[in-house]
Formats: sequence, C-alpha cells, structure tokens
Amino acid sequence: MDIDSREDLHKIVSLFYQKLFDDSEMKQFFTDFLEPTFLEKHLQVLVDFWYGVLFHSGTYSKNAMAPHMQKHREMPFNSKHFKKWMLLFSDSIDALFEGVNAETLKNRAQSIATVMELKILHKPEDV
Repeated sequence: MDIDSREDLHKIVSLFYQKLFDDSEMKQFFTDFLEPTFLEKHLQVLVDFWYGVLFHSGTYSKNAMAPHMQKHREMPFNSKHFKKWMLLFSDSIDALFEGVNAETLKNRAQSIATVMELKILHKPEDV
C-alpha cells in the first residue's frame, strides 16, 4: 500500500519519532518532544511539511531551516546524525508503505537532508 493521505504521513512521522526516542545517538536532539501533547502538535506540523513536499499542497509555510539551525547552535550535529536521521526516516516509511509515493518521499527526504547538512555543517565561511 502506498502513501496517499495525511493520515498515512502521520503514521510515518509517529513511527519515526518513536525510533528517534529509542535511539541512543539521536534521542538527545528530540527530548523537547517527549511530552505527548507537545509531540502531537509537532507531528501535525511535520505532516503539513511532508504533505506539502509529497503532494505540492502548500500546507507548510514556515521556515524549516530555522529550528534546525537553532538546535545545532545548542547541540551541534555532525554528518553521522544526518545519516542516522535518514536511515530512521526511510526505515519508518519502508515499515509501513511501498510504492511510487513512498519512494518519492524517501528521495525528497534525502535531498532535503543533504541540503540541510550542507547549510548547517558547511557554512559559506567554511568553503
């Protein structure tokens, strides 16, 4: 079964966050979301984001880079964190869905992760 709704994306991001919380390397970056009510609000933002990415819906209008840049200032990321993020996100998709949209979401997530890694870890003054 392929991804075709906001509900499907909610299943993915819920599983993904459970994987992040269970991962000893990644949990430190996500402790702000351990409180269930706050987590659910955040998951809805993520659903808006990924729905827009996958279906070009325009449901997300915030700056996705800003909170990641802020988190990096507080708790620096490195390349292995981006790789682990991508692995856990892809695993979450693969555990629940297969098809064109599932593959498209993984490909777009990889592109976004690559751009974020470049912008966060390789700032212009580093080049």
